[in-house]
Amino acid sequence: MKNLTLAHLSISAMPTPTIDAAAAAGFGAVGLRICGRRPGDPFAEPVVGDAAAAKGLRKRAADLGIRLSNVSAYQFYPEVQWRDIAPVVDTTQALGIPIIVANSFNPDEAQFTDLFAKYCEAAAKAGIRVALEFLPYSAVRDLQAALRVVERSGASNAGVLLDALHLDRSGGSAADIAKIDPARIVFAQLCDARKLSGPRSDEELLQEARFARLPAGAGDLPLFDFLDALPAGLEVEYEVARVDMAERSPLAKAQAAHDDAVRFMAAYDAHRASMRQAEAVSR
Repeated sequence: MKNLTLAHLSISAMPTPTIDAAAAAGFGAVGLRICGRRPGDPFAEPVVGDAAAAKGLRKRAADLGIRLSNVSAYQFYPEVQWRDIAPVVDTTQALGIPIIVANSFNPDEAQFTDLFAKYCEAAAKAGIRVALEFLPYSAVRDLQAALRVVERSGASNAGVLLDALHLDRSGGSAADIAKIDPARIVFAQLCDARKLSGPRSDEELLQEARFARLPAGAGDLPLFDFLDALPAGLEVEYEVARVDMAERSPLAKAQAAHDDAVRFMAAYDAHRASMRQAEAVSR
């Protein structure tokens, strides 16, 4: 699927095998995790602060003909400081990647917003956008909270990341997307899930998001409506961490994601064609 990006979470591997698997499976672009979620977390392939490693990954992707789309790095916890996240911007620039994804687990919104604004300012100087992703089990739990932080940051290069699962689990819908300034939507993530049968704890929502997403079209989320609501030409990333694929190789996971994405997008294209035909008949 040359028009879809493969999310790093679909593979949960280090940067090099993630690039290799995405390219071999036929994706046109890929997102990378370049460090653990917290400063000090173990990470088998260090990239942050290593310009040579970053340039090597950039060359590897170019040689394989795959675009590096976005970076996931340290999440914002109360103890995270500027010295922890500043190197992420430099590394992302060395990688030649235009987007950094940010998540907050800091309950002090004002403190987080100040640090987020500084992050965005540094990223802007490097020609990088920052996509704030709301997670219903985090400190930025829904779309409204994410947009509030983005606006208060005053950063013109900041926007939101729209994940179909997180939008649904936080009580949002495709109708909410139409109310957003398209310039504030950086990219979107596609996956599926079952309809909620009752309230879920933050831990249950986290476990679902990281380990138990469903292939697009295999669940109950209104994904056609979700895609219809996105701005034209917006980048869409396929993010499906399948529990039944947990022990498989990065390539096997990437190939399964590719096959699932091809099947779903063919169904979506057929849906769009039928809608256009129905509109033409009704005129």
